[in-house]
Amino acid sequence: MELEVSHLKNPIIPSRGVCDPHIHLFDGRAYLYASHDFSRDNTLWRMQDWQIWSSANLVEWKLESTLRPEDLYMGPSEQCWAVDAATRNGKYFLYFSDGNQRTGVASSHSPGGPFIDALGKPLLDGTLTTTTEYDPAVFIDSDGSAHILFGGPSWAYGEGAGYFMAELGDDMISIKGEAKRIEVGHDADDKASLHKHDGTYYLTWASFYATSKNLYGPYTFRGNFGASPDHGSFFSMNNQDFNAFTIFDPHFVHRASGITYIHYRDNGEIVTDGLIVEMGVGQYDAQWNKIEAEWFMSAHNCSKKENPRLGFDVSNIKDGSYLYYPKVRNIPKNALIHFYASPIVDTTIEIHSQSVDGPLLGTCLLEPGFLAWKGYRSFSTRLNNSGGEEDIYLVFRGEGESLVNLDWFSFAKE
Repeated sequence: MELEVSHLKNPIIPSRGVCDPHIHLFDGRAYLYASHDFSRDNTLWRMQDWQIWSSANLVEWKLESTLRPEDLYMGPSEQCWAVDAATRNGKYFLYFSDGNQRTGVASSHSPGGPFIDALGKPLLDGTLTTTTEYDPAVFIDSDGSAHILFGGPSWAYGEGAGYFMAELGDDMISIKGEAKRIEVGHDADDKASLHKHDGTYYLTWASFYATSKNLYGPYTFRGNFGASPDHGSFFSMNNQDFNAFTIFDPHFVHRASGITYIHYRDNGEIVTDGLIVEMGVGQYDAQWNKIEAEWFMSAHNCSKKENPRLGFDVSNIKDGSYLYYPKVRNIPKNALIHFYASPIVDTTIEIHSQSVDGPLLGTCLLEPGFLAWKGYRSFSTRLNNSGGEEDIYLVFRGEGESLVNLDWFSFAKE
């Protein structure tokens, strides 16, 4: 049965126990591969299946299918731990934890399933390494090679535990060569995730992360960016970067999933926003003091960049670039909109509703200046709007390779 869920804040799918989120984009749609805490009344984890959800906008979610351990080599179980997914040659593969010991693999011709057991036995049977072989993270590198990362912490499983990684065979259901221990400069945990940004590999567990220029490390521990103490993953959609993370809902053994924007400093550090960790993505309120430009849900022909105040701008903006902020709530009638920006050349911002060429609510001219913060200052214009909720598109017009650096905007009655 398909079920659609919408939300006004994190968690994205409340009170359902949808947790340990690994999100991937397939055919332009986000697919959430999750474990499932069975009951809000649990005193210990009861995880009886895995669920696959999908969304076109990261706000409304649809249940695609459920994978049950009794349909796999496992048989009935309450230890359906974390999962990840990947695709190759038109097939989709779901890698699932058989408790905290082994990892199996299922396959499907659709990213939403249904999935069937691909091997009839574990892919990682617990004998390949000196660690427990669970909590898989699958990473496909730019050269097309696929790798599976797994493992548990030494404080729980002894001296031989830690992270290990092995290359997957071309069939995605076999192991090629030996698994190698991954050094992270910190006591490894379970709940691994792996992604790549700007030529750097990021190995993460909860909100801790380490980086390396080489896939198999060694990795340098960088710190904690503060979104979650539990499972998470990273993905990009519509030119925005996101972290999907686990929320305790309402307590440690009943959890849910949230999503926040993430940003990268020039030195590679990951940054997130506490307000968005709480409220969720795709949520905006005109009563907030400001809406950061980098909180867009979609962007065209521009990028995020660290600014002189250790925040972030939307930069590299050209003629015809746009930013999209859906469902901005509580906009006053005929509101004043304020932009805090550093224009490089004369730039006009068109404020449209509904689409990039939808109703024009107003325009604002931004002219270069040489004040503090390299020309950052406030620009305002009054909108012709009816008040309430609007899908806001900011469309930029001007001549030049780069028009303006936009820091934030806000709304007011006067």
